Amino acid sequence: MFYLPLPSDQADNLAAGTCADPLVSASVLQAAAVLFVQRLASQRTPLTADAQERRFAEVLRIAQQVEQAAPGRFQAQVQQQFDREVFAMGLGMLGENGVALLSPEVAHAPDELLDDQGQWNYQFADLYRQRVTPLHAVHLPSLASDLRLSDQQNRLLREFLSGVDESVAVQGFAGTGKTFLIHQFARLLDPQRTLLLALTEGQLRALQARVKDAKAYTAMTFGQLADELLNRDLTRTGWRLRDPYRTRQSWRPQEAQIVRWLGLPDVGPLAAVDVVGVCVRAVRAFCHSGDAQIDLHHLPSSVPGITPLDQHVLLETARRYWQALIRPPARDIQLPLRDYHRVKLLALTGYLIDARYTHVIVDEAHELSAPMLEVLDRSPQSVIALGDELQNLNGLSAHHGGFIRQRYIDHSLRVGPAMDNVLNPLIQAHPAAIQAAFSGSAEHYTRVSFFDSVTVPQQPTALIVEDEWGLFGWFQRLTHLGVAFVMLHGARKDFELFVEDCIELYRHGTRPRHPMLFRYASWQALAEHKGDDKAFIAVASMLGKGYTSQHFAKAKSRYRWDKAPKLFLGRVRDVRNMEFARVMVSPELMVPQQVTGNRNERARLLAGLYTACSRARHELIVPGGMLDWVKDQGRG
Repeated sequence: MFYLPLPSDQADNLAAGTCADPLVSASVLQAAAVLFVQRLASQRTPLTADAQERRFAEVLRIAQQVEQAAPGRFQAQVQQQFDREVFAMGLGMLGENGVALLSPEVAHAPDELLDDQGQWNYQFADLYRQRVTPLHAVHLPSLASDLRLSDQQNRLLREFLSGVDESVAVQGFAGTGKTFLIHQFARLLDPQRTLLLALTEGQLRALQARVKDAKAYTAMTFGQLADELLNRDLTRTGWRLRDPYRTRQSWRPQEAQIVRWLGLPDVGPLAAVDVVGVCVRAVRAFCHSGDAQIDLHHLPSSVPGITPLDQHVLLETARRYWQALIRPPARDIQLPLRDYHRVKLLALTGYLIDARYTHVIVDEAHELSAPMLEVLDRSPQSVIALGDELQNLNGLSAHHGGFIRQRYIDHSLRVGPAMDNVLNPLIQAHPAAIQAAFSGSAEHYTRVSFFDSVTVPQQPTALIVEDEWGLFGWFQRLTHLGVAFVMLHGARKDFELFVEDCIELYRHGTRPRHPMLFRYASWQALAEHKGDDKAFIAVASMLGKGYTSQHFAKAKSRYRWDKAPKLFLGRVRDVRNMEFARVMVSPELMVPQQVTGNRNERARLLAGLYTACSRARHELIVPGGMLDWVKDQGRG
């Protein structure tokens, strides 16, 4: 990366058009930088930082020749050719070309920019980088190599070494180097006595990819850990938890069969088969909580026509369902047994992680449930947990016990200070009340721009939507315009089923199969639930105008992509642990204020925006009213 001799605040003012005569008082160096940025907008493919620096040095050489022949002429020519929109486009391309701007807060001497011959100083970038992001050289014999760490990384690693047997939970914002720290922590431990633990198989693979010689470590998901401990019951009743048929993801007995197994009654306005759904949801809520038994607050809140007496009957029925789940009274009662059921049982039964492990490393710790944390907190191992609570797309995160050290790393090594003004309002509005503020690195320049009307980006961009409704609308729009794009892998799964189910439900009332839709018996019921969701309204309008399966088939035939697609299209959940040079956030990630009264729902919505915005490295494009919307959430 090299640094143009142009302060970032001056560049932003030029792009915003807030200066009447923007280049009147500019130096030759600054005018050359402005011309360089504007020409960058017409560049077809990114170049290396070295190549870009040589190009700028040539622009500066010519500018100095013009200045010597006629003082002031070069600045006048640059001002005459200045195009604010083209310049703004060039700013958005700086990062991917290895170019940054100077921070207005970091002082530098003017003569540092030029060498002894008065030409561009190729050594300036190294001097400036060390000034804005000083790195500490660290040598640890156990690592057999030298490290260069930021202030916060160095402090955290030193603290870990001074108390290697103490647990620590690290809250690290996006881009602060959590992946790097995991790698270094693991290198300081004995692989044979260290357990790598994660919530899902995908997260476990990602954790293993971050650890050198990962095969030397034992690695498990929490579900696998529960299996290992619970399946040790070799008594004659041990079959109740070891039945492999019940743990298959495809095993879903009919509600009527469950009614016959357990002899479930009708309750108030609910038929017995509907009572099964209430029991399943109550048990799920219980299994993700830290409670010792199922209680009234675990029951679904949206059950119309239920009296207080009915609620207590449902509560006792849900407790019966839970007991039949973990201790079936007969072999033919085969209720589905999922990982979260087994982890909850693990927490309730008091099992500990085996003492053969001295340390447990947990990544994505913000997604762990209360029972998972309970097992970790009471086990004898030292736990190293790293996560970012602002990226918990399920809402509020559970927390470790107060006896575990809590540490923050908030200085980003990936994006510039402009992101402070976007991410900090989201952090402050989040109901978790995290006592830390995000700070971008002066070493980087990240451009933040706002849009009032949705348009298709002109440069390669990741377009991030909330859910399948956003995918549906954008898929139709992009294929209609003939824009080359790629749907991210996670977004492609079941997308066609979702669209076909929408069309069938709207036109014929056919019961959907897609997991997001199957609970709705009619389009009207779906519309009442979705309310003012912008993406849903757009799809409903499209269907109301006669959109059919034939239109979708035509859109699919137009879907085209190449090795360098213009756009990447995906949901927030598809882009976690990913980053892109440029990100555009779709407006439906913001919902009307009245929908967000629930703290957990508010946390979920703010996490979606935070995760989407923090995927950008060099340019972030967000809806114009987003920051005002975030302030409203903070008042909720």
